This record gives sequence, structure tokens and C-alpha cells, in this order.
Amino acid sequence: MATFSSVLTVTTTAQTIVQLDNVTQYVQLHSKGATYIGNSSVTTATGFQLDNGDYISLTVPAGCDIGAVATTGSHTLYVLTTRVD
Repeated sequence: MATFSSVLTVTTTAQTIVQLDNVTQYVQLHSKGATYIGNSSVTTATGFQLDNGDYISLTVPAGCDIGAVATTGSHTLYVLTTRVD
């Protein structure tokens, strides 16, 4: 098992925040601004909204990735990922 943490700047351009992998990943997100999450081509119309200060825990199955996008400007997103090898 390996754990990684990162602090990302989410902008109005969709970006991958959890990379595609061949193992299950457990992910915790903490948003500092309105951020939408979904697949790597997420939009503000299709994403799941995290408001400022929201936390969410996700189990990301093998072969899946997670993306994020902001409605305006840029926001900070804290990401903690644990890979189950």
C-alpha cells in the first residue's frame, strides 16, 4: 500500500486529479472553492459539485480516473490517495 498527497490548483480547464491505474485507489478530497469532479473530461454541467470546505472520500476502481474543474478563477484542492497494490 502506498499513500500520496498533493495540493492542486483547479482552474476552468478540466484536469485529471487521480490518474488511471490498474489497482483500486482510495481518495480523499478537500475543496477550497466550488470545484466539480467527475471523469477526466468533467464540466461544470456534468460534474459533482464540491463547495468551499467540502470533504469527500471516494473508492476509485482499477481502470478509472477522476478529473476536476472550477466554474471561475482557480481553487485549491487537497488530494490524498492510497493505492492498494
